[in-house]
Amino acid sequence: MLVHPGTQHAFQLARQLARQELLGGFWTGLALREEAWWVRGLTRSAWLRELVGNRLLAGVPRHLLHTQLQRELAALWAIRRGQPALKVFLARNAQFQADIPTAALRAASAVIGFDTSSWILAERCRELGIPFVLDQSIAHPLWKKQVFEAVAARYPDWQESLAPPLPEMLAHEAAEHELAQVIVVASNFTKRSLLAHGVPEAKVVINPYGVDLDAFAPRPSGEATRRPFRFLFLGALTARKGVPLLLEVWRRLASRQAELWLVGPASPPVRRLIPDLPGLRILGKRPHRDLPGIIRNCDVLVFPSYFEGFGLVVLEAMACGVPVIASDATAGPELIEDGVDGWLMAAGDAVRLQAVMEAALARPDQVFAMGRLARQKAEAYTWDAYGARWQTLLETT
Repeated sequence: MLVHPGTQHAFQLARQLARQELLGGFWTGLALREEAWWVRGLTRSAWLRELVGNRLLAGVPRHLLHTQLQRELAALWAIRRGQPALKVFLARNAQFQADIPTAALRAASAVIGFDTSSWILAERCRELGIPFVLDQSIAHPLWKKQVFEAVAARYPDWQESLAPPLPEMLAHEAAEHELAQVIVVASNFTKRSLLAHGVPEAKVVINPYGVDLDAFAPRPSGEATRRPFRFLFLGALTARKGVPLLLEVWRRLASRQAELWLVGPASPPVRRLIPDLPGLRILGKRPHRDLPGIIRNCDVLVFPSYFEGFGLVVLEAMACGVPVIASDATAGPELIEDGVDGWLMAAGDAVRLQAVMEAALARPDQVFAMGRLARQKAEAYTWDAYGARWQTLLETT
């Protein structure tokens, strides 16, 4: 049984488990099966497809999908009306776990849940004698708290985007770590954060995410690129993602006849913090289907995040043949050979970030060659390979 009230990569995992005939049921808040005739009709509208894009699910039979639609819509509406998202999701997650029928749990040979939404589920599994596997999608919350405090001290104007974990959620996540037989993470960064806060190493298994190599493909090698050299940031425009650090560096680079594209959602307070600098373009949030084209129209992805679980955009850019500057708080160190198919930096290191961006500007031909090597590296990271590793894990749990 797979259980996740939201989205993240749970839909990909559900599809992979179904493909291997391992899925006994997928319990979630809101999911629209792409195979359903009415969903196909609904998503013919580009506007509607964009609206529900991250809730589209393919490859999972109808009888295995169980949703809590009313509760999920109520939570989304509460957030839209201005209620604190962390508190809304805490309440939603608690009720979601409690409402899963005991009979459905008893029918499972193992249950997979996700961090911040499994503390009740894990306890129920313990009482029933069912193995519980935790998918830890991001690094340890206490590490997050420390990082957020340091980043807020460095960029006080950006504190609005650095909401700390709720105290009760810290206790819930500690219970998840204690009750799980296995904890699956996607990067060494996440693993290190767990070990640093007392999680036994024997519990932790690394399984990196995958990428759609057909959708995220390089631009044709002969395609003309008569335009300024272009850097891309892709993700939420927040301090956690390193945006104020990147802007700090761009102030010093903006006279180099290059561009920096910022693609991702930004709250109104954050949007007011972004200065009007030469070459800076703010494209806002874009549908996921548009991302391959955006990436291919750029030369280097810059991802100086302070705190991640993996950083899937790193792999998506590499699959598009675009080399990445990634921090050590991402999966970058596992994916990138520094100076060969991308660049690595310590999180928060503005000097290193500027030096690497200047080096890329000075050698555009080398950047293109690095991109081809990045694509070759990315080809080993498919969702099918991710699913196969899950199969091996579940068969030995």
